[in-house]
Amino acid sequence: MNSEPMNAGEILKLNTMALLGSWLARLWFGSARVRILNRNVYDEYLVGDPRKGNVVVGTWHRNCIFLYYFFRKFKDMLIMGSRSRDGELAVRLGTRVGINFIRGSSSLGGSDALQGMIEYMNKEGKGKLCTFPVDGPRGPARKLKKGMLILAKETNSFFVPVTCSGNRLITFSKAWDKTIFPYPFSRMVIDFHQPFKISPDISEVELEKLRQEVEDILNELTDRVDRLCGYTG
Repeated sequence: MNSEPMNAGEILKLNTMALLGSWLARLWFGSARVRILNRNVYDEYLVGDPRKGNVVVGTWHRNCIFLYYFFRKFKDMLIMGSRSRDGELAVRLGTRVGINFIRGSSSLGGSDALQGMIEYMNKEGKGKLCTFPVDGPRGPARKLKKGMLILAKETNSFFVPVTCSGNRLITFSKAWDKTIFPYPFSRMVIDFHQPFKISPDISEVELEKLRQEVEDILNELTDRVDRLCGYTG
């Protein structure tokens, strides 16, 4: 990563690319037809009564491009975005379509960003949502890390495993996470697992057991929606 400050030309280039990209994203992803499985979870915990509490969404890195766009409608949503120069374009583009970011990653400022997310979720008021790919930012793919579980534990938030697939997808086959997003006018399926809370007194051994259980849940959800959509990667 290049840590030197960007010059005016680089900033202008990034802003222009973000502007054009945000227009394209709205046209492209806005044409997708979305089917939501376990609709009651979405209705009750994400768009329903905010007094139910805050929500931490856990998903695989492969799903992030479309799911971040889908979740942009939640004005109190916060996503961890990389501080690296490579991540700068994604953050600027996402901001233009309505996504809120806190900067950091597991390799650069991650602990600060996680603490910032904890402070945000613990602020007065409910109905907030935080998310970050639970196998990110560098994998291995579909192997869950504990950061978002810790966020849910420290903030008494509901943790909701979420995944998606589609009938016609573009796949970045050379990427470590096999990133997916839909062709225009595709059908996307989003599946929500039942929310749960994590005891603030959970032991390290129990947390590791839970980590493996949630990893298995996410993989089962992912395989199910892939089969439903006929997606084979």
